[in-house]
Amino acid sequence: MSDSTFLPIGTLLSRQYKILQHIGAGGFGKTYLVEDQLGEKKVVKEFFISSMCTRDVTSQSVTVSVAENRQSFQEQLAKFKEEARRIYSLSHPNIVKVSALFDENDTAYYVMNYVEGESLAQKSRKGKLSESQIMRYLDQLLSALEYIHSRGITHLDIKPGNIMIDRNDNVVLIDFGASKLFNAQSVNKTMMTSMRPPFTPGYAPIEQENGNVKDMGPHCDIYALGATLYYLYTGEKAPSPFDIFQNGLPSISQASPSMQKVIKGAMEFDKNKRIENVAEFRAKLGGKQQMSQPVVGSEETKNAQNQDAKNDTAKTLIAQPSETVKQETIKQTSISSALNKKDKDVTKTQEGEGKDEKNWIDVITFLVLAVLVVLGIGILASKNGVKTVDGDALTDTLEVEHEGNKIKYENKTITIPGTDISYKMVFVEGGTFNMGSNDSEAFSDEKPVHSVTLSDYYIGETEVTQALWEAVMGSNPSLFKGSNKPVEEVWWNDCQEFIKKLNRLTGKSFRLPTEAEWEYAARGGNKSQGYEYSGSNTIGDVAWYRKNSSSSTHQVGTKSPNELGLYDMSGNVYEWCSDWYSGSYYSSSPSNNPTGPTSGSNRVYRGGGLYISAQYCRVANRGYSPGLRGYSLGFRLACSL
Repeated sequence: MSDSTFLPIGTLLSRQYKILQHIGAGGFGKTYLVEDQLGEKKVVKEFFISSMCTRDVTSQSVTVSVAENRQSFQEQLAKFKEEARRIYSLSHPNIVKVSALFDENDTAYYVMNYVEGESLAQKSRKGKLSESQIMRYLDQLLSALEYIHSRGITHLDIKPGNIMIDRNDNVVLIDFGASKLFNAQSVNKTMMTSMRPPFTPGYAPIEQENGNVKDMGPHCDIYALGATLYYLYTGEKAPSPFDIFQNGLPSISQASPSMQKVIKGAMEFDKNKRIENVAEFRAKLGGKQQMSQPVVGSEETKNAQNQDAKNDTAKTLIAQPSETVKQETIKQTSISSALNKKDKDVTKTQEGEGKDEKNWIDVITFLVLAVLVVLGIGILASKNGVKTVDGDALTDTLEVEHEGNKIKYENKTITIPGTDISYKMVFVEGGTFNMGSNDSEAFSDEKPVHSVTLSDYYIGETEVTQALWEAVMGSNPSLFKGSNKPVEEVWWNDCQEFIKKLNRLTGKSFRLPTEAEWEYAARGGNKSQGYEYSGSNTIGDVAWYRKNSSSSTHQVGTKSPNELGLYDMSGNVYEWCSDWYSGSYYSSSPSNNPTGPTSGSNRVYRGGGLYISAQYCRVANRGYSPGLRGYSLGFRLACSL
């Protein structure tokens, strides 16, 4: 390139990066291929606003000759550095890695890994990509976008030229120069947006073309992703948003019908009608949500090591009775460091209505232990009289006296040794149920509906909380911090490591539930009322999901429970199951205690999450992933008798 505003070839930056080549220039910067002192190639980005900057030929310093532009330059320079620090904090195999930031020549530079390979634009120009190739690249790109969106970042320049394909045929997303923060809690809402943000025609939605920063967010990246797919299938840049508004999106005959629908949904002119986020994009892509991981040569995403400030929490868990019960006295056997082995008696009155006195034993009122965690305050709360005495550290035996009869019911409490962190589990009486769905909203892998018989087991009353995770693991990977919120950003293998440590601490055998156990419990077990969601046909009563979550997880147990007294089995976060995934497994699934296929490439997760529409929070809906971490992925525990 002959542009005199570039630094000359051979220039040594920061005494260690020798410029080998001019790669490109944009409105806010210049990019160089360099070689470090070890002979390794890197990419260096220089902050340089072409509309206001010049370069001194002798000193190579960047100057702003117009006085009224100097303050703006300094503000943008600060945001450039913020951009570099933010990208430096990212750790994802499909996102370019920033390794250094330095000041020189009266401006700033940051250093990125050099991706050997070619851009997706270059690769597609060499020959038409198959849909299977496009799907693999798309899956990795969705994983990268989900990751940055979960951290409050919108890329704002997704296009084939900013998607590199490395030597191992993996996607690497580059160029965050236009990126923006959309996290409402951020003091500095934008990286490079006090001036009109740059955009690439054909890949920007109307709200981005209009330059209104407040209207920009992840939905802009979704539009650009649809436009990228349009280009890959047609070889042409997509029409402008205004053309799409007037004439609609042209037919993409080269794509499958399902892909055509996804591209159209991603490129809706009206952002309120557009596919909203990555989770919905995956869901509409063949009806399922996947999270892909790169093949050979990539690095595994690491756990964040953020520490959570702990808060006291308490929760009273109450199951509703099926007949009128007055002044029942419950003797509860429990041991917990939070209680300091002190007995407490509480007597209250519970009234209810029932249908058949004959089966009242199955549905009698009971109260489960609630523990105020962290500060060492233990509280037992109940609708009936409760008394604690010494017993097994993990077993609560509730002896209910009613009209002279005594009934015993067992549930479990995990208490982490040396702490006051407890986790309650619920006994699930085994039985036979119809697994899957034939409803109009059901996807193909929810069929056929088939009969499954399960033995008795226990399952967590809530999703595993951040307080419990941190007590066992010593760290908290969650994006949405809160000791009584569900832990998230944990992948399947992370759950296994947690369970292994938990079992060593407690001497018990906790595990993830099988997919069949999860669905049976979510349906309410042998008390099921046949609800569409876990505990109700009205999703807002039982679930935190797209329309009510405010884009954040919520404390466990704050919505209504299902028939078994289980919370959040629809919404809040998706929950890992133990099974390998297979779309056709239901056709050959064993009828007794099925555990899923013997092998596979994806693990099952269930239940819907905070960004998901109601359709994907149904008890029959299935999701799957190779096991990457995600802000909407958590889990609950199970154990056999």
